[in-house]
Amino acid sequence: MNRRFDFRPSVPAVSRLLIALGLFGVAALSACGEKLEAGAACPILCPATKDVDLKDTTVDAIAVDTSVAGFPVIGEEQPLLLAARGDTLETRVIFRFDSIGKTFAHPSAPADTIVTHVDSAMVRVILDTSTIVGVPSIPTQPVTIELYDVDSPADTVAADLLPLFSPSRLLGSKTFAPESLAKDTLFLPVPPATVLDRILHGTRLRIGLRLVSPTSTQLRIQSSTAPAMLRFKPAADTAVSIGLLSKTPSDTTLTTLRNDLGDYVITAKSLVPAPANTISVGGYPSSRTFLRFDLPSHIVDSSTVVRATLTLTQVPMRASPNATDSLGIYPFAVTAGTVVTDVPRLLRLVTVNTLNAADSLRVVPADSGTRRLELVNLVRIWKNTKPEQTQRALVLAIGEEGINPAIAAFFSSEAPADLRPRLQLTYVPKVTLGLP
Repeated sequence: MNRRFDFRPSVPAVSRLLIALGLFGVAALSACGEKLEAGAACPILCPATKDVDLKDTTVDAIAVDTSVAGFPVIGEEQPLLLAARGDTLETRVIFRFDSIGKTFAHPSAPADTIVTHVDSAMVRVILDTSTIVGVPSIPTQPVTIELYDVDSPADTVAADLLPLFSPSRLLGSKTFAPESLAKDTLFLPVPPATVLDRILHGTRLRIGLRLVSPTSTQLRIQSSTAPAMLRFKPAADTAVSIGLLSKTPSDTTLTTLRNDLGDYVITAKSLVPAPANTISVGGYPSSRTFLRFDLPSHIVDSSTVVRATLTLTQVPMRASPNATDSLGIYPFAVTAGTVVTDVPRLLRLVTVNTLNAADSLRVVPADSGTRRLELVNLVRIWKNTKPEQTQRALVLAIGEEGINPAIAAFFSSEAPADLRPRLQLTYVPKVTLGLP
């Protein structure tokens, strides 16, 4: 007898088989996701294979690279750097007291009293004595601070103000021992006759500070948190304090700028600029570097970039201040869209805040060689935003901008091919699951 055997499973068996296969697939995908999250951090759904196919490529993707000096912007320095560092850097600090009242409140008089006498005039400044890695601390040798009358039609241009630091305009000076600098607060004497003259004639008092030291040194003077004060006695039992005030520019609608120019720094001597065909960060005024990338479309459009590394070739700057000390360099995303093309404006949009910075590079200005800067945070930002919202670009800046005058330089895209900046991309090619 011929018997027929039907190997088709019953309907319930088919259902159980499909359910089991489905659960197996979910488990496999979950395991894959866990593997990527813990390992290569792949942000896309991975195929049911043993390993994700990560690709590496190095590209000359620099569309624009340029450096611009002038940071912090004049008037926004916090703190103010007063430096006397020999051949590498020399700066001056300007204080503006553009309004000194002609009367004062006397405790024994029912109405304001006219100022006819000035005694014990001085400018009080407060130093920033905090310890910062890579930044010189309190001097170990005595230093002298000289005060000059720098009132003139000149505004904030260093070339116009520096000639005013002449013997004929010297108001006075004071020498400080290292231990006295550790007390933070300094009192700089001002001739009482000078203050009284400004009061009687209703004119402004503008004072420039110059640091004199037998050794390379610098001081950090508090600005917005504890600004300078002019103090004097119009009577034996009364003291008056006058705060910083600028009446420049004359346009009263520019309130923020007028306030910023109450105190600021000018540079009397600085380093020779970085060599040709280089980009740089740091120095004084500090430089920032802008880099815009032209990423390969066959990678960006059909892949997921999981890591990017910027490779730079360092140029030695042996004449830099702190040339043998390490300097921190940080990349910051450019949050403006592609419609903004003005590089100085893009650089100003960046706020240098290293507290939460995950990506950084430490270099020694005097060294040379290949340097690699991981761009983990930038890749995340680029992944989560469209190019129209966030340019595929970055800004390089030092962490101690405006207080550490050290400068680091790297070859630019105009250098020979083997020295140019390069971008190494690690990416996952487009995944197809074989579905119709």
